[in-house]
Amino acid sequence: MTMTDNTARTPLAGVKVLDLSQILAGPYCTRLLADAGAEVIKIEPPAGDPSRKLPPYVSDEHSGYFANLNVGKLSVTADLREATGVEMVHALAVDTDVLVENMRPGALTAKGLGYDELSAVNPRLIMASISAFGNTGAFAGRPGQGIIAEGYSGVIDMTGVLGGPPLPLGISLADVSAGIHAYAAIVTALYRRDRGDGLGEYVDVALFDATLPFHETAFVEVEVGGSSVNPTRNGAEHRAVVPYGVYDAGDGYLAIAAGTERLWQRLSALVQADSPSSSDLSSNDLRITHRAEVKHLIESWAVRVGGADKALKALEIAGVPAGPVRQVREVAVTEPARSRGSFVRVPDLVRGDIAVVNTPFKMSRSIVGPGGPAPRLGQHTDEIINRLRK
Repeated sequence: MTMTDNTARTPLAGVKVLDLSQILAGPYCTRLLADAGAEVIKIEPPAGDPSRKLPPYVSDEHSGYFANLNVGKLSVTADLREATGVEMVHALAVDTDVLVENMRPGALTAKGLGYDELSAVNPRLIMASISAFGNTGAFAGRPGQGIIAEGYSGVIDMTGVLGGPPLPLGISLADVSAGIHAYAAIVTALYRRDRGDGLGEYVDVALFDATLPFHETAFVEVEVGGSSVNPTRNGAEHRAVVPYGVYDAGDGYLAIAAGTERLWQRLSALVQADSPSSSDLSSNDLRITHRAEVKHLIESWAVRVGGADKALKALEIAGVPAGPVRQVREVAVTEPARSRGSFVRVPDLVRGDIAVVNTPFKMSRSIVGPGGPAPRLGQHTDEIINRLRK
């Protein structure tokens, strides 16, 4: 795991980004922009981005949470409660390509830093706002965070076992998804600006909207079946595809995906070889009807053959997509993460270096990846002020 630092081949080299975001959704968006070669100037309040105080800590008051999301950025402190701080941001925005913020809708406009004000002096500016519910609609301006958006979107209601309570996700789905969608929208806007009339535009990303695509077929089920249909949580298995889920092998868990008829035939040859089912399981609809029996067939077979490792080997030989359910601590030191370069070591101003999640895409001609350490609070303030004076 090594860091790349070759700006000549980074796809967004020369793009200037002003990052007024905090915590997760916005910083993940701007981290992707920085990984792609953009210069990202992170504007922080005098006390710093609140994520600087979130665990885990690399050392005393040095947050690994912050480091993972802010590698390769420059840090400038500016107090937006004061006129001097607002003036600095305004001056920087005049000569920037992209501004990203995730404050409460309307907060920057109240300070004279809204899109209308800034685009009047910089028509090329692309400004992206990330909020819980966006800047339009009945909930415009309503405060909220990831778990609130996930609750409103139905994602939490779909998580858990049938008959049990809805469960919050163990991951920050809404925030990360919003960050990814903001990144995609910004790159799209850059392409249009530079290939079109040279004008920027305003991008409005809501955590709520960014969560909806993860439902896959749930909303289509309601559309087709009517309002009386309510897709429900289904534990460790897919609602519309069987078998597709997590199965207990006795000494561990396996993720198995055999939803097509061809893959089911391969899996069936294994799990029904010694213990055939009395039910007709020849179609996906029939397997949905007999979901519990399919689950029992798979799990009892896995135990009979000797547990998770032996079952996984048999599945691989048969050509059935399957894999172990790894603990988080195992992921970075096992395959496919090691050979894929899914984690990368970057310099750290306190620890020396630290492993962070790498950019989640690779390109054949361009270099993408963290371009430097996460900055100390205000580390680049003087440098950026000197630029403004020139």
